[in-house]
Amino acid sequence: MPKIRSLSWKLSGALVLVVVVSLVLMVLLIHWSVTRQFGNYIEHTSEKFTEDAADRLGWFYSEEDNWSGVQSELAQFPTFRPGRLIVVDKCGIIAGDTKSEWIGKDIAETGLQGGIPIVVSGEEVGELYRLPFEGVLGPRSSRRPAGIGHDVPPNPEQDFIGAIFNSLWITGLLATALALLVGFILTRQIIKPIYALKNGANQIASGDLGHRVVTKSRDELGDLAQSFNDMALNLDMAEQSRRRLNTDIAHELRTPLTVIEGTVDGIIDGVFKADPEHLQTIKEQTTLLARLTSDLRDLSLVESGQLKLELASTDVVELIQRKIFQTEASAREKGIQLEIEIPQEVTEINVDPLRIEQVISNLITNAMQHTPSGGSITISVKTVPVDGNEHVQVPSLVISFADTGKGIPSEHLAHIFDRFYRVESSRSRMQGGTGLGLAIVEQMVQAHGGQVWAESELGRGSTFYIALPLHNP
Repeated sequence: MPKIRSLSWKLSGALVLVVVVSLVLMVLLIHWSVTRQFGNYIEHTSEKFTEDAADRLGWFYSEEDNWSGVQSELAQFPTFRPGRLIVVDKCGIIAGDTKSEWIGKDIAETGLQGGIPIVVSGEEVGELYRLPFEGVLGPRSSRRPAGIGHDVPPNPEQDFIGAIFNSLWITGLLATALALLVGFILTRQIIKPIYALKNGANQIASGDLGHRVVTKSRDELGDLAQSFNDMALNLDMAEQSRRRLNTDIAHELRTPLTVIEGTVDGIIDGVFKADPEHLQTIKEQTTLLARLTSDLRDLSLVESGQLKLELASTDVVELIQRKIFQTEASAREKGIQLEIEIPQEVTEINVDPLRIEQVISNLITNAMQHTPSGGSITISVKTVPVDGNEHVQVPSLVISFADTGKGIPSEHLAHIFDRFYRVESSRSRMQGGTGLGLAIVEQMVQAHGGQVWAESELGRGSTFYIALPLHNP
């Protein structure tokens, strides 16, 4: 027995309840309305017939000048419509009866009242009473005589109403069966995609992130299935990204640890001397590990929304000049020229100076790593309105870092801000890069509500841009 909690059973039960209640109410209301209207019609028709019969009997009396032979005249009246007709003379004696039971009786004995006067030349010559045929005896009334027997002929009007009532029930039951059949089919069509979503959720929960729900619905359930598939796709991509990140982290950690372990083992085994050269190698690798750990921590804080920015009015040009001063000696050693283009307008904006300094440092370091001896790095600062740059959505301070390196191939340009992504991985590791510098740049700038992008042309160098809003969002 299926559980009552099943949605299909709930929908089916609701459908059956609605259809049955609607059917019963419909039949009862139609029966009441038809009976009422038809009864009014029969009553009006019978009263009109009785009035016409009274006129006809008046004409009969005017011809005969008495009520002799009225019984033959009544026999010519149709009995199915008026019911029983009784003619009373002006003395109150019954002169005619379509059932021939009360002829000669006093009208007072029957208990009948409210007859229709029969008038001839302005004189009332008698009364006409009509007793409708009824299938069931009712209470004594002005239209039912006391002492009428129970053997009353059936009423054809009641038979007609009963036939209509039976037809209504039969038609209603057939309509109910058809409605339930169509309803069950529609319920199945509604439940089917829900079952598919339930099965898909179970598959995702069991670890099958590649599972997708297939549905042809174009309604809200179809939209729900599409949202489910989008969610599954994002989860799959996130899981793949997590696995790649774990692999990348393990690889990045393995390289300096291997170098440190090999150097230490060599010193212990007497292969290497504990001289400054080998100790410097160990120090460089431990520094690389410390940087990697710090970069991973920063990325984790930004992506989880736990990085707290200490905003303050900051002169960005001053930050750039300070970083140029700190790296100028290293750039001179490599034969690289550092230049800065300072705008005339105000360059103070509300940012976290430590984080933006980290961004500037990472971009300058990245540019120096890919600029050959004799090249140059140009840093420019300018304000950009909304119109004029597709990457700028609000008025911003845009800082660009242009180098004269060999450029980045177009197939790599879209991935350069990914974690651990390197165009030349071996060269970057030799230079001490963690593969996280540009990823940190992107996350830090976006944490400030800004944008970051890059442009490059092979053989002519690359330019990295950061756009910081002039006003806090």
